[in-house]
Amino acid sequence: MMQGASLDVRSIFAQAVGHHQAGRLDEAIAGYCQALALKPDLTAAHNNLGNALCEQGRLEEAEASYRRALALQPGQAEAHNNLGTMLFEREQLDEAVACYRQALALEPDYAEAHNNLGAAFNRKGKLDEAETSIRRALALKPDFAGAHDNLGTLLWEQGKLEEALASTRQALVLAPGFTQAQDNLGAMLKDLGRLDEALTVYRQLLQIRPRDADALNGLAGVLAAKGDAALALETVLRSLEIRETIKAKWIFVDIAKSLRWTSDNHRIRSAMVRALTDPWDRPSELAHTSARLIKLGTPTGACVARAAQAWPRPLPAPELFGDELFGQSGLAALAKDELLCALLASANAADIELERFLTMARRLLLAAGEGNDAEDAGLEFHAALARQCFLNDYVFFHGEEEIRRAGTLRDALAAEIEAGTVISSARLLAVAAYFPLHSLSGAARLLKMPWPEPVNAVLAQQVREPQEEAGLRAATPRLTRIEDTVSLQVQNQYEENPYPRWVRIPRAEKANTVTRYLSQKFPFAAFQRQSSGETTAILSACCGAGQLMLELAQSLKGRVLAVDLSLTSLGYARRKALELGQGGIEFGQADVLELGALGRSFDVVECSGALMYLADPFAGWRVLLSLLRPGGYMTLSLYSKVARRRIVAARRRIAEWGYGPSADDIRRCRQDLWNLDNPDLRIVNAYDFYGISTCRDLLFHVQEWQTDLPTIAAFLKDNGLTFLGFETDKATLQAYRRRFSGDAAATSLDNWQAFENDNPDTFSRMYQFWIQKSEERSA
Repeated sequence: MMQGASLDVRSIFAQAVGHHQAGRLDEAIAGYCQALALKPDLTAAHNNLGNALCEQGRLEEAEASYRRALALQPGQAEAHNNLGTMLFEREQLDEAVACYRQALALEPDYAEAHNNLGAAFNRKGKLDEAETSIRRALALKPDFAGAHDNLGTLLWEQGKLEEALASTRQALVLAPGFTQAQDNLGAMLKDLGRLDEALTVYRQLLQIRPRDADALNGLAGVLAAKGDAALALETVLRSLEIRETIKAKWIFVDIAKSLRWTSDNHRIRSAMVRALTDPWDRPSELAHTSARLIKLGTPTGACVARAAQAWPRPLPAPELFGDELFGQSGLAALAKDELLCALLASANAADIELERFLTMARRLLLAAGEGNDAEDAGLEFHAALARQCFLNDYVFFHGEEEIRRAGTLRDALAAEIEAGTVISSARLLAVAAYFPLHSLSGAARLLKMPWPEPVNAVLAQQVREPQEEAGLRAATPRLTRIEDTVSLQVQNQYEENPYPRWVRIPRAEKANTVTRYLSQKFPFAAFQRQSSGETTAILSACCGAGQLMLELAQSLKGRVLAVDLSLTSLGYARRKALELGQGGIEFGQADVLELGALGRSFDVVECSGALMYLADPFAGWRVLLSLLRPGGYMTLSLYSKVARRRIVAARRRIAEWGYGPSADDIRRCRQDLWNLDNPDLRIVNAYDFYGISTCRDLLFHVQEWQTDLPTIAAFLKDNGLTFLGFETDKATLQAYRRRFSGDAAATSLDNWQAFENDNPDTFSRMYQFWIQKSEERSA
């Protein structure tokens, strides 16, 4: 009996191994489990089961299998190595390194463990140790394709580009069907601008694996770089249908955000809704292209067209006008327009025609709220419109009679809250579209009442979240004094109008060391790549509402101190940090000019706004450099004199008109700028034009400093700083490299000056760049 059972176990195990080798993982797992039911101490089955589970992404179950194998046979080097690989996939790098080292203690010439240890060191940012381990693997096993591929990736991150290409090609010589190496080679060739070669690599890879999402992503990126946006978009949509990877989402946004649609498309709409709400990138990146697609849809596009044609005539009776504006389909159809509602709840509706339609629709919502028999027709649209109004700080234009009526309705709603009477959703949303609900006495009581889900979303935005921000603002410590006259003026502006009021940011795939992060961002830049330091001390100076700071905090392994002049902005940033699970960030109110008093130093300094708003920007820059450790990195955003020329001209005209920075003046000023015979489209189409706080920042800032590239270059030289590169769009970078083919790193500021002279809107968003402080020099 025992001998027969043993034979059955061996037969079952062998059959499971066959299934595993053929890629039939479900059958393999069932077989391993059956063998273990008969022989629980079969260590090979536990180990193989762990491998199969790991291949299916069932990592916790895989870990349990490996640990069971090691409990039965602690001296099994392969199981230690496999457990390390599973932990590596889960980003538990210290534990993975310990497992690889244990495997090597048991078997010193275990090439796979040396290679895996090198990959873990590379992920940890320990580049020297990584190279030593991978080269040891190759010394033991010269034909190890995986080690050649890993070495290629490591050399690429070290800036050794030709060596990296050679190593990756060698991996493919040894293993022609090695898809990971093909994908890496394609990415390297694309980054080098060798697009036709990259195209060939990805197409060969897709012949082997037609549904390889990574290969489709790579092909889409190359097609976009070659200017074939339509085929690139179709390719990345195929990838997204297979698996919605972060890379595919970024590629989709990068392609879609600049497209001008010629027809509506349900497939694209569906992807755009997910891109806005997931989100796949900052929703503001998709605001313009979403508006263009919305205007092509039925019936929303017809509504927008009717509003644009009618603007700005006096309105007839609301009942008649509602039928005229919304058409026969009415509000119900608008409520079903998922893309419209997603945009309104996620970003400023940055389109003049769409804004005019929404302005008219708001008047009708007001009339509905005034009715005693108010119905909840089109509730999803009305709720999304109210959320849009709060998000853009109530930028939509209104007449005196309209705002008087809205004020009367607000007072009636406050009385109903006080009396505890039943409140219609239509009335609540009408008020919320003109005034923030948290400004009403007793607004907190609204949170305790039952509401439809779209209304609950409005109440969360306009009551619960502002309450949370107020509490967080009050609890924020004051780290430095604020006495500088200009700093006090800037503080006052952002207390009134925190910038920007954002909703969502994309989730980072994983946190990297700063060296790995910058090596991927600037692969050709010559800088001192740090080989150690797994966690990073990060300072976000002038973090504002926290958007850029939190994107960086998600991307880098480190501890963050975020400071700003404005407590209102800090309250917003703190709430968003908690919302994103970034509760470990330290916040404080401080003036950049006084940060030296903190007595602290940092590996990374991020400053996206402060220097532009100082009376002496270079004094602030030097303060930040004094806080940056030798070899540390800094990312800055500065306004370009060339790119801001239109803003300067617009400000002169606004001053002549006599407009100030109040909300009412901003509303009127926007209408006047739109109504010019030749409006400056660069201004009136800018995303920041479509909100009170953003428009104030754009056109009414109390203090703004602009500079140029020669001035930046001189400061970098005088202070021993290395320029790593601009944060710019791919099209601009490709155009630059076509013109200056000898500067693959794109780090010559002289060349960039010539490029900007010929393309004066290149840095319309700002000069956004990274620099490194010399390891030998302290500020």
